[in-house]
Amino acid sequence: MPRAVLAVVFLAAASGVLAQDDSLSRIAGAAQTRGGAMAFLETLTDTVGGRVTGSPQNRAASELILAALKKAGYDNARFEEYPMESRWTRGSASGRITSPLESVRPIVVGSYGWVPGTAGEIEATLVDLGSPATSDAPLPQGVKGAAVLVDPRKVGVDPSFVMRAVLARRLAEAGAAAMLIPSDKPHRMVYTSAFGFYPGAPLPVISVAKEDSLLLRRLLASTRGPVRLALDVRNAFDTSPYQERNVVADLPGTTPDEVVLIGAHFDSWDPAQGANDDGSGVAAVLEAARILKSLGVRPKRTIRFAFFSGEEEACLGSRAYVKAHEKELDRLRAVLIMDEGAQAPRGVQVHGRSDLETPMKALLSRLGSFGASAVSLEASFDQDHAPFLAVGVPAMTLWVDEGEYDVHHHAVTDTLDKIDPRWLAADTAVMASLAYLLADEPEPPGRRLSETEAGQLLEKTGVAGTRRMVYGSSPR
Repeated sequence: MPRAVLAVVFLAAASGVLAQDDSLSRIAGAAQTRGGAMAFLETLTDTVGGRVTGSPQNRAASELILAALKKAGYDNARFEEYPMESRWTRGSASGRITSPLESVRPIVVGSYGWVPGTAGEIEATLVDLGSPATSDAPLPQGVKGAAVLVDPRKVGVDPSFVMRAVLARRLAEAGAAAMLIPSDKPHRMVYTSAFGFYPGAPLPVISVAKEDSLLLRRLLASTRGPVRLALDVRNAFDTSPYQERNVVADLPGTTPDEVVLIGAHFDSWDPAQGANDDGSGVAAVLEAARILKSLGVRPKRTIRFAFFSGEEEACLGSRAYVKAHEKELDRLRAVLIMDEGAQAPRGVQVHGRSDLETPMKALLSRLGSFGASAVSLEASFDQDHAPFLAVGVPAMTLWVDEGEYDVHHHAVTDTLDKIDPRWLAADTAVMASLAYLLADEPEPPGRRLSETEAGQLLEKTGVAGTRRMVYGSSPR
């Protein structure tokens, strides 16, 4: 190539990098100074509150997100609906030790999601299953009609919630009245989840405060006689037809049919406000959309902002998205999800896609001021990246410091006051910047894997068991 042509190519490339750096500076500055993510999160949490999938509160959240996108100039913002098999409403839950103590002792309990109630107050003998080493471990005597206390654990590469779902099914088949799981939260807080239970668990599954579960086990170990509990859980199901919805908006690129998607889920649990899980992700993605629009950024590829519902019931919204957009997946260059709370950004998790490591490190090096330069190969299958991972699309999640996220996760304390506005602003800057860089790069960070390759990746990274629990026999 002649030197003159080389010079032109070099200058064009250098000009492009300088233009990108200028855009990155403006994106980061807007995220750090406008405070838009925190302001939206306050409205979402204090006005709407907890947002169970299929509830009026979740519907209100979708309308709030759509209105904010429209106001920001996204005329293409829209709902994308999908059917639910069931809706669920949490009722009251109470528990008491009726024997062998001389006086009745209340215990702190809470229901898991998408589980039935007890059909009024029941009294049952307590049986301790302990922490089985395998999902097919023998059940103890006396399970029929009993309240069974059990600690599901991680078995092999499968997370504890896979064991939890299997044990619930086995205990129901054995005739147990209820499954009781000690909470891992401090200060007598209980836990909730529906992963593995939607569209309906086979028996009541109840979280018991850690301190009370320790008391129950001390009583079982004593010689005072059988331990009996009174339990009253009043949940309700609705199986009438219902359409849940995702919210989607596009920032068109100069090559509009190629897409980079960034997303979060707006459903949450009702005991709290869903501030960190995943209100923080929703606020960051929404503010990223507003920043890029207001700055007049024109990426080379379309940036799609996706706000999913139904994540807590095993990624219902993102699964529905993948199904509805199946013919477009070859043109989906990358997916980036935020769903681990507003903490100091570390980089991204690429979920076993080692081919993404070098390209993503190169992009993250452009964001050095945030300290978000690391790439983790660790894989999971319990966030909205999972359906994309299953079909071979390069799917990543924002990697952040843990902080106290797990303490408040799915507990009554997941409230706005736990959010540090500085970290939320930093996460917003990283999400917006990566969306822009991924859309502007000449090549995607990796190719789409074939169905066989995607299956092999899930097996290799140890998430295939979770996939089977989520999808059952369905391929998607």
